[in-house]
Amino acid sequence: MDFAVGLARCPGTCGEWVQGARRGVPFLVDCPIDRFSEARVTLNFDATGWDLPLGKTKALQVLQLLKESLGLPTLSGKVEFIQQLPEGKGMASSTADITAVAAATLIALGEDPVPERLAHFALRIEPSDSVMFPGITEIEHVLGHSHRVLGSSVPALFLALDWGGTIDTRAFNARPGLAEHYRGNEGEIERAYGLAREGIEQADLEKLAAASTISAQCNLEINPKALFEPFLAWVRQKGGLGVVTAHSGTLLAGVFPQDGFSGREMRKNLRLEAQQRFSPVYLDLFNSHCGGILATKLKSSENAG
Repeated sequence: MDFAVGLARCPGTCGEWVQGARRGVPFLVDCPIDRFSEARVTLNFDATGWDLPLGKTKALQVLQLLKESLGLPTLSGKVEFIQQLPEGKGMASSTADITAVAAATLIALGEDPVPERLAHFALRIEPSDSVMFPGITEIEHVLGHSHRVLGSSVPALFLALDWGGTIDTRAFNARPGLAEHYRGNEGEIERAYGLAREGIEQADLEKLAAASTISAQCNLEINPKALFEPFLAWVRQKGGLGVVTAHSGTLLAGVFPQDGFSGREMRKNLRLEAQQRFSPVYLDLFNSHCGGILATKLKSSENAG
């Protein structure tokens, strides 16, 4: 039996630093974190069909796109997820799954899983984040016409809360009124984008958090979060710099400087107080991440049997 194995890991996001539209074209600036989708793809060249975890339909879609793109008569095997992200929260779980599976498959085939190629596949399936690129990246997440790497990730700690429910990315981006919402907030989003660019270029988390807070406040019009204002006030009271939101998800996070909250006890107390005050169904602490994928070809072999 002929087979090859690829392993790839793609980070998720804590929402987006900025999301809106520029001259009517939707775009976002991603916020990569140290949580991942990690996929192991074992290609079986003597079989047909795929063995995938239940519900991973987008992973199956990208495998079909890969087969067509590479001009392969067949492509089959097994997909296993070693790490997964919560779904429907705005943590780029779908993009990360698609990217990890595509990258693992490409490297198993001896192909180069470059970010541009991975983004192309992801955007053919749904509006996608830019987590396949290293650093912090701006991308036209619906039309996919362009992307721009803005700079290195800025060290940050995120206290992320979620009060339940899920939002489907494709349904959100197709909803009536979204274009009008974007159009009405272009001025504020441009201001937020300018602050974000400065924050990234200067490694200034305060400016970056100011940008994300502006963008998150604009997003409330189309994606309300009932505890936004009290949570923002509490974050600032605790030494945080602002909030970052999942614009097409349910997650909301406080942005804190890492060096001010480096102690384990301090982080434990922050989590405990947030749980008691805001009663989320999900709560976690993330660190910012450098973005981009890791991919390895594990082995290629021929076994009789």
